[in-house]
Amino acid sequence: MAPEKDLVAKLVMADPGLPRPNPTRSYWQHAPHPLAHTQSASLPTDRDFVIIGSGITGLCVTKTLLERHPMATITILEARALCSGATGRNGGQMVANVGEEYMDLANVHGPEMAGKIAKFTFRNLEKMQELIEEYDAVEASEMQCLQKLRVFLTEDKFNDFKKSIARLEADHPSLSGIYTILDQEKVLNEHGIHGTAGGALLPAGTVWPYRLVTKVFAALMKKYPDRLTIETNTPVESVEHSDSSVTPISSAFPYTVRTSRGPLRAGNVVYCTNGYTGHLLPRLRGRIHPFKGTMTVQDPENAVPNQGTSLSWGFHYPPTYDPETGNCGHGLYYLGQSAKTGYFCFGGEEDRMEETISADDSVVSQYSVNHLQSVLPQFFDKNAAAPWKLVSSWSGIMGVSSDGLPLIGRLPSTLTGQKGTGEWIAAAFNGYGMANCLMSGEALALMILGENVSDWLPDAYGLSEKRLRETLTAAESIKALSVNL
Repeated sequence: MAPEKDLVAKLVMADPGLPRPNPTRSYWQHAPHPLAHTQSASLPTDRDFVIIGSGITGLCVTKTLLERHPMATITILEARALCSGATGRNGGQMVANVGEEYMDLANVHGPEMAGKIAKFTFRNLEKMQELIEEYDAVEASEMQCLQKLRVFLTEDKFNDFKKSIARLEADHPSLSGIYTILDQEKVLNEHGIHGTAGGALLPAGTVWPYRLVTKVFAALMKKYPDRLTIETNTPVESVEHSDSSVTPISSAFPYTVRTSRGPLRAGNVVYCTNGYTGHLLPRLRGRIHPFKGTMTVQDPENAVPNQGTSLSWGFHYPPTYDPETGNCGHGLYYLGQSAKTGYFCFGGEEDRMEETISADDSVVSQYSVNHLQSVLPQFFDKNAAAPWKLVSSWSGIMGVSSDGLPLIGRLPSTLTGQKGTGEWIAAAFNGYGMANCLMSGEALALMILGENVSDWLPDAYGLSEKRLRETLTAAESIKALSVNL
């Protein structure tokens, strides 16, 4: 194996560890919510459900269980502050990526399943908007319903995209018309974006995700004070299953969840741990690995019009690798604009492999920040001598699966390494959590309660033996990450 592939293998198989206690400061969290460091006076125990992680997925599992199970007791365990993981550190985009992925999905899973995934992600975005409206969070979260302008920086990428859209619409006529294809001239003359081969418009949105999640958690805490506790700054160190034949307590609460504040017993344990999943579930290392992205907030200072109520942007390019520096470009920049301030929220992943296949968000790469500052003005043909003002920069950890799809369902003993049927997972959203997390969390909660969700949750998101054997493997992760080396 080449040295570069050896490095990839080492990185994807590494223990991601616990979320770092001193993460870079996300712009979204510059004003902490009153619940940011909430804790009970003493750690509760004998809980029906322990949920590990307090992002959008953990929120939706919690909300659904509380609403559908009138007696359920729930404790959320968060290693750091409330909503301090991927949800509180992302790009603020509400958009699906099924258009550019459809061809590959159809080739691997068949057109029926690929269509089911497409419809799931589009419906998820609708339900995100419904959640925001239900909790009167439109203003607080600065939600905007707008269009996403996806542009492609090479002819090959643009042609592949057009072929993917054509097949999507041929296979599923009900999804026709979602994407409006634009040639290079329209992208430039109508939208002012330079250096592209073409693009497309599709319905999308932007949101301040931290404000949404914390507002809903606050409402749930108020509504269910006797059934819900949130324990922040309480990292989980291990999950152990006890023999239910030993004591009656073991039968009702067979799991011991050991934390930095002591143990608690639980009937079920739900992992909403995304890029950190491999720490508590070592047999998932490699199948899921952390991936670190870089975000910036840049102030164009009126150099371009504020389009924050009408457009967000995505810039697609072929992944790159520079053998001299070891820098990898991972093929996508994502951009939103604040309708209030005009600030651009711009992110992307270009750095050395050991910087990106990492769970350490306590540092942000200066190289990556500088790169994002240099690239952004060029798209608007604003090649000023000085970059636009940097308001904020931070890193965030995504969870990436070897086959690019989430993991939703009951964990088999082959993955937990212990007896028991009460461990569950919703993780690995591959950078598109806003298009998957809400309904994935709902689906998992309903599965836990014994309901059938197979008519709308894609089977490809499950933990079938076939998937674990063929596509959800460390070898596939290494292969996917090494393709350009």
